[in-house]
Amino acid sequence: MRGWWVLLALWCRFASAEPVLNIYADAYAPFIQVSKEGLSGPYVDAFARLAQQQDIKIHFQAKPMRRLLKIVTTEPNSCGLAVHFSAENAETLRYVARIAPITLAVYARQGTVKPLSNIEALRNYRIGAIDVAELRELLDNAAIRYELLPKAGQGIAMLQAGRFDLLISDVLPELVSAPAQGKPVQRVMVLARVERWLACHPQLPPSTVKRLRAALTLGVFDDAMADIWQRYGLSSVYNGVRREWILIP
Repeated sequence: MRGWWVLLALWCRFASAEPVLNIYADAYAPFIQVSKEGLSGPYVDAFARLAQQQDIKIHFQAKPMRRLLKIVTTEPNSCGLAVHFSAENAETLRYVARIAPITLAVYARQGTVKPLSNIEALRNYRIGAIDVAELRELLDNAAIRYELLPKAGQGIAMLQAGRFDLLISDVLPELVSAPAQGKPVQRVMVLARVERWLACHPQLPPSTVKRLRAALTLGVFDDAMADIWQRYGLSSVYNGVRREWILIP
């Protein structure tokens, strides 16, 4: 009889155990880096620590962004880390919490374009743009022609190769480093400031959503994350965001 109670207790324990939350992310250097060993970078490490503090078990997997979005819409207990907000995707995804602010800026090869003052000034240039819903909306509303980049990480190289005159990207200015063989890149205008999110399956359990939101009040820039950003040599980014980013309740 005692053995039966032990088995029942074990069964109850495992039956009530929370499943592992699959976290998918695309490469977004230097914040999210993909290698044979898996995912790394300050976004990854900070999120892992915050999840652990809330007793949320997670498993990271690397996926291209478009594939990631499709998986999260159909796979229970799954989320995408550092996803751009899209009103269209809000019908099939649950945007749980803001992860980090990003700056959509306009870049040109050094010396080829003078600083620009407004979006209308983009009309006379060939433009390459990363595929972000908020950016597409801005450009479409202003009737600006542009070419969407299949892979955002290739933007700088394509700009340097003369594929287009201007690149609109969320690469932070202080992190733009041109290859030795390429012409240096300069920022000529800040177009908009938006945010990246943790987006999850729409039926993610409310208790999990509540804990994730509690953990991500300050995104991956929580008070206790300074050592992670320092380890990656990105303390200036961490401190800058801490000074300027104000989360909307």
